[in-house]
Parts: sequence; structure tokens; C-alpha cells
Amino acid sequence: MFCSLSGEPPETPVVSKKSGQLFEKRLILKYIADNGRDPVTGEELSADDLVEVKFFYTAANKIVKPRPPAASSVPNLLMSLQNEWDAVVLETYTLKQQYQAVRQELSRALYETDAAKRVIARLVRERDEARTALANVQASYASAAAAAPAQPMDMDVDVKPEEENNLAAEHVEQMAEKAKSLQKARRKRQVSSSLATKEEVGGFAALAEIPALHPQGVTAVNLLTADVGGETREWIVSGGKEGKAAIVDWRNGQKVLASFKAAAKKINDVEWRVEGGSTQMFTASADKTVKCINVVEEESGSYTVETEWTYSHGGEVAAVDLHPTGSYLVSAGADSAWCIGDVATGKVLAKINEPSITGGYTAASFHPDGLILGTGTGESLIHIWDVKTQTNVRSFEGHIGKITSLAFSENGYYLATSAAGEGVVKMWDLRNLSNFHTIEVAGAKSVSSVKFDYSGQFLAVGCNKGSRIYKLKTWDELAVMDKDRTVAGVAWGPDAKYLVTGASDRKLVVHGVTQ
Repeated sequence: MFCSLSGEPPETPVVSKKSGQLFEKRLILKYIADNGRDPVTGEELSADDLVEVKFFYTAANKIVKPRPPAASSVPNLLMSLQNEWDAVVLETYTLKQQYQAVRQELSRALYETDAAKRVIARLVRERDEARTALANVQASYASAAAAAPAQPMDMDVDVKPEEENNLAAEHVEQMAEKAKSLQKARRKRQVSSSLATKEEVGGFAALAEIPALHPQGVTAVNLLTADVGGETREWIVSGGKEGKAAIVDWRNGQKVLASFKAAAKKINDVEWRVEGGSTQMFTASADKTVKCINVVEEESGSYTVETEWTYSHGGEVAAVDLHPTGSYLVSAGADSAWCIGDVATGKVLAKINEPSITGGYTAASFHPDGLILGTGTGESLIHIWDVKTQTNVRSFEGHIGKITSLAFSENGYYLATSAAGEGVVKMWDLRNLSNFHTIEVAGAKSVSSVKFDYSGQFLAVGCNKGSRIYKLKTWDELAVMDKDRTVAGVAWGPDAKYLVTGASDRKLVVHGVTQ
């Protein structure tokens, strides 16, 4: 027989009535006095629950019980050592029990942590899937939700402003159908295999320089990249402070196809349209006009320009943008009005006057689906409009100067904005209506132009200290160009292979991937 605590033959064996375990009497009594429980089963145990084991003695198996130590120094020392040993045995046993309990608790905690991480990962995935699905249901995305009366506490839905509204049902239906087809195509579209890499963009070098087109400096830049009559065109159109416009075929010897007086004052914005075999350009200028100009190729191969139509604002026109249908045009001006015009006739279909905007509009751009319009004001505000109803469904604030530029990413999720007098670009997420990132443009005191490439992976920025290119999501600054130039406008080439910049030094410069 062996004691369940010490593992040695007991001198005075006792048995627990509850567990049936055998113990050395003096050891178990000490344990009960300290803990009050059975050391093996953990049940409550008292001295009354112990039964002393009696031995049956005969002449053959007589067991002589060890005699107690005499009162001498050596036996007393041995007794002390025995007592110490008993205490160590009890403490070791207790520590083993605690060790096992801690191991079990740790195992349970690790299991619960792993389970929690799996649940969080699943919820994040489901959230992202739900956001994507929501973004694809309506072209208005979160803006439509912002206009809902169920959430009035955070919305900027305006009362319908004073307006001239002739936007007929067929126009709205055409816009909605175009938005639906664009959303469907976007879900299927893959990233181009010829898209410039991060390293290629970071290595941009000057490919072409077109000087002296605008005596008082370049104020607006855009790029036409299209197939017209089997011919691939990569034309730069620019506007100047003196009111001149220029068209340059930069791929073919930087040939100036046309240079002409398009406005009486500064041209603030330019836009292109190619329909069938015809090419048109549109200008917004400080002389309060929006013009449609036909670019006609003669039999000799030269080009002439002729004004198709003109309509006017009550003040300087700051921006012009073509609707994705190609049938409508938006313009916004210092008269605190934005207009939707018919490209074919020049007729103003809707004119929205907003009395609360005293600083006028300074920028405007259609969302890629065409059902949302973004406008910037001289009061540092960005307004988001529902084009179908011409109502302001959301306003963003955070800039300190007048808005100089705004651009939607092609996937429709992000909006980039810039303002005069501050060297930052603010990034807005239209799905949750928040400013999720601010780019600090090193050394810049004012940003004049922002533009996403078609893939939505790169953002070009023009400022008073040149031009920069940033990688979305990581926000790495990939390239710094035009360091000594005050850049007024930027425009991307196909597959982000090059970037066109126009500046106050009267030059157009093409930066791109070197072969």
C-alpha cells in the first residue's frame, strides 16, 4: 500500500470514505487543515471522513511498527527533515494541480480566440460583399441613401432651388439606361494587361515638350484618345489665359493641328467628344460662355474649326464635363448655377440656381455612371447632386480654400478634391460618405488639378510645385515631375503610359514610359 500523496508506504494508513483513496494520516490531516478538500477528487473532506486501516496480526505476519525517535539530536533532526519533506510533497502536489488548471484555461482561451478571429473574418467578408452589392444596385450608391428621409440628422438634402428645368423623362431614362449598362460592363471588366506598372510610372521621363502655344500660360488641358475613321488619335487640347485654344497631335511630330481664338477671356476648362466620324471640343471660359467647336479635317489633311453653338451663364464659367451618354454636357459657373445642355443643339435642358451658394461654382464633374454630379464652390464646399432630380443629396466640407478640381475614380467609389491655398488632396469614399485619407503634397502651397487614370490605380496631381503621381491605397508618391513649373492641368494617356501637363510657363509636357 502506498500513500496517494507521498507515494510511500504509510506508517498510519487511513482511507477516505468518499474517494476510497489511501493516505498517510499525518499528511492528510495537514492537507485537510489547509484546504478542507480531498486532494485527489477535490471533494469537501474532514477528519471524520477518514477511516484508519487496521492490520491483522498473527504470529506469521507480525508487523513491528517503527518505534518513535528518541529524544536525541539526530532523531530530532530527522523528524524535522521529515516534516519539511511532508510540506514539500504537499506543495508540489498543489502546484501540479494548479499547473493542470492553468493549462486547461489557456487551451480554452486559445480556442475561443481562434473562433473569434474566424467569426470576425467571416463578418468582414460579408460586409465587403454587401457593400459591393449595394454599390452596384444604384448608380447613386450611398448618395441615394443620404437623401432618404429616414436619416435626416446627417443629410444635406436641399429644398428644390429656383430653376429652369426642362429635363424630360426621355432624357432621364436615357441616362439611367446608360448607367445600368456601364455598371454591368464594369463588373466584368478586367485590368488591362498593358497597364503601366508601379515601377514604370515611377520612372516617367519627359517624352515631348510643346512650347509657346499660349503667350500668357496654359490654364486647361485635356486629351483625346480615340479611333476616328480607322485612325488612332492621341490629341492634346489646351486652353490659355489669353482665350486661345490649341490642338496638338503629339504622337506625330508634335504637330499643331489648330491654334485659334476660342473665347474673349481665359479658358477655364476644355472637353472632347467623338461621335462617329465627327470630333467636337467644348470650352468653358471667363467670358461667361460655353462653346461647342467642330474640328473638321479637310481633303488636304489640314484641320479647320468652326463654332457649332454657344450658350451663356450669368458669370464666369469654371467647368465643363461630358456626360457618359455623349449626348449631354454640364457646365458650372460663378453665377451659382449649373446647367445640363443638349450637345446636339446647345439647348439648355436644365439650369439649377442655388441661392445659398454665394461664392459660385469653381469645379464640376460627372460620376462615371452619369447619375451623380459633383460640384465645388468658392466657399470650400463639395456638393453631390442627383442628376435625375437635380437635388443636392450630400455636401462635404474640410477644405479651406476655393475648390479647384474634383475627380471621380472610374470604379465610382472614390472622389478626389483639391483647393486653392492648401497643399493637400482629400480622398472621399462615396460608399460611407467620409474623408478616408488626405494626401499631403510635399512642398505645395496650392493644388490646381487632380485626375485618376482609367484603371483607378494612380492619381495625378498638379500644383504650384510641379506634378506628382500617387499609388492608390498605399499612397506612395511614385513620381515627382515639373519641379520648377506651376502646373494648371493634367491628363492621363491610355493604360497610364503617359501624363500630359500644362503650366503657366506656356508649355505642354508629356511625361511617360521610355521605350
